[in-house]
Amino acid sequence: MRSETFAVAQHNSQGRLILAVCDRDVYGKKFEEGDAVLDLGSKFYAGEEKGADAVEKLMLHAYMIHAAGKNSVGIAIRLGLAAAENVKKVNGVQHVQVLMTA
Repeated sequence: MRSETFAVAQHNSQGRLILAVCDRDVYGKKFEEGDAVLDLGSKFYAGEEKGADAVEKLMLHAYMIHAAGKNSVGIAIRLGLAAAENVKKVNGVQHVQVLMTA
């Protein structure tokens, strides 16, 4: 997984880092299931290509994380930032939102 690359967008809100991380294989695509829509082609997810190590460091400093795709979500879970039971799926694509409280 270390060779995996991700689309990473960094947003700033009141001095806090809001991070959008997306697996490359689902980046730019739109998924729909019932009323749920996961639009990974929106401007919110548009960013730079980064490796797993860089994603980990950014996640550890983020105030809010939006992760989409199996590998992105997996990093958030492995770091203890997200719980597996909070992961949602839209048309089979995993995603999770994390808000840091500390």
